[in-house]
Amino acid sequence: MNDRIIDLILGMKSKCLEKEESIRQEFGLSPAEYRGITAMDFDQPCNCNKLSQKMGLSVSRGSRVIEKLVKNKYIISETAQTDKRNIILHLAPRGIRIKKKIDSMLNECEQVIESKLTNTEIKNTLKIFQKLGNCL
Repeated sequence: MNDRIIDLILGMKSKCLEKEESIRQEFGLSPAEYRGITAMDFDQPCNCNKLSQKMGLSVSRGSRVIEKLVKNKYIISETAQTDKRNIILHLAPRGIRIKKKIDSMLNECEQVIESKLTNTEIKNTLKIFQKLGNCL
């Protein structure tokens, strides 16, 4: 076996990014909008800090992305009644529709992968990816 682990990971990353790009193009989303929508939960509102963290962005960069998501009607921003400084975010109907479509497309991709693996291989792959994620 001549492949290095890192080369295999980067190859897998490239394939996943191609899939993400095709999904983003289908919906006309920027990379930041895509990350924002996919980071939101359907039924769990969050604040700006939490969403920025889930997107892997600084709070200042996250705020700019959130403003764009609100402007494009993907999420709704509301002031918390208990603390007027706290902004509560949740998916708008448009964001819900797109997130459902994205989730469906990703689930189809997952099913294709799973169809080529045994249950044991799936369990082992998950364990290996979790372990690899903890290595770096």
